[in-house]
Amino acid sequence: MSSPRSLFRTVVNKNAPHETRKAAIDELAELDATTQLRVIVVADGLNGSFRRNALNALGRCRATTELGALVDDASLPTALRERADQLH
Repeated sequence: MSSPRSLFRTVVNKNAPHETRKAAIDELAELDATTQLRVIVVADGLNGSFRRNALNALGRCRATTELGALVDDASLPTALRERADQLH
């Protein structure tokens, strides 16, 4: 199994295939790597689908602290904040 750091790098690597990046998010969730998942959610330069996948992964991890912080993060698009609130 890969390390959270390696998986995070895969997610943010724009040259990696979409499915590989999505699988890396799922692996981060399996590792309860909530810090890395939260950073993906707030990463403005990433495709929205990766940000949503990471947000849903935080929900699967029951990462209430991270989800609560995202609900209050005014820099996030409204749709992501609302979803974080639903998962929280």
